[in-house]
Amino acid sequence: MIVSNKTYQIFSIAWLSVLFLACNQEDPVPELEIPDSYSSANFTSNTVAETEVLDQLGGLADELNAMEASNISAELSYPNALEAVTLDAYASKVAVWLDETEKAAGNEFDLENAPNGEGGLLGTRLLDENGLELEQMIEKGSFGAGLYNHALAILSEPATEASIDQLVRIFGAEPTFDPEETRFSANYAKRRSDNTARTGFLYNAEVSLIAAKAAIAAGPQYNSEFQNAISTFLINWEASNFATVIYYANATKTLIQNAGDDPVALGNAMHAYSEAVGFTEGFKGIATKRITDNEIDQILALLLAEEGEVPESYRFLKEPDLLDNMDQIIDIIQGVYGFSEEDVASFYVNN
Repeated sequence: MIVSNKTYQIFSIAWLSVLFLACNQEDPVPELEIPDSYSSANFTSNTVAETEVLDQLGGLADELNAMEASNISAELSYPNALEAVTLDAYASKVAVWLDETEKAAGNEFDLENAPNGEGGLLGTRLLDENGLELEQMIEKGSFGAGLYNHALAILSEPATEASIDQLVRIFGAEPTFDPEETRFSANYAKRRSDNTARTGFLYNAEVSLIAAKAAIAAGPQYNSEFQNAISTFLINWEASNFATVIYYANATKTLIQNAGDDPVALGNAMHAYSEAVGFTEGFKGIATKRITDNEIDQILALLLAEEGEVPESYRFLKEPDLLDNMDQIIDIIQGVYGFSEEDVASFYVNN
């Protein structure tokens, strides 16, 4: 899998320059010694706030899943720690989507007359009246607008070894980087990686965070190594997010083409579709990223889910020609991140 050997870097992150004092370049600096594995004696105590955010997101996802499984409405609330780390614009949307999900529960989705009513269950998936599974907008969009956004907030302060622990945790990894113990963003980075060879996005993130922590411990003369390591970590997180959009764009097309009139299959197709929308929209407005907001808008337009407009998600179930949009989405993302054809093919599989 070609992507497993790539190291993606952002070469100009100006705000990182404040994290270290300028080092004296007169004397040669010894090569940075980088450990083979990540270690932290105080990982749990250093990451209390990040663990709370992840636990709140997980708890909210569990509530949404339970409502979908029962198709019985229940009152939902936005957890305070999760809301606090989320971009204000996205947090406002989540509050609306929580209310809309409550309204959809208890109904059956009327595909023939969509958009109609308050939405409802299509097979086993709870959709709003426009055919969008809002659970995915709330959960998967929070990976970018909440978790990644919090990582940038951590990096806006002077870097310490404890702050690198916080990056590991908010990414959703453990210090061991065991693929079986990943959550949230790290779990999807794992799905786009080779976990047998321990190569790819998840393991690039591991190597970069080990290097970042070593650079901090070694002193400010390793500012350049620190910046490169953090840049590598961030771009691997971002690229794995959009590699996952590729996965779900392809899955949406395949699932709809094979669904026939089976409501369960159709619901599963809209679940995959909604994941693509959520993973995409969650990065809209993020300050430090490679993909531009304009490119995100292009993808959302192709998904018939433009920001600020009423989604027309149901049309993918009625107009087969629209499935060609998924190929265009894949092409956009491939161009942004320089993925090869072999990379793209590898993203169609969950690892």
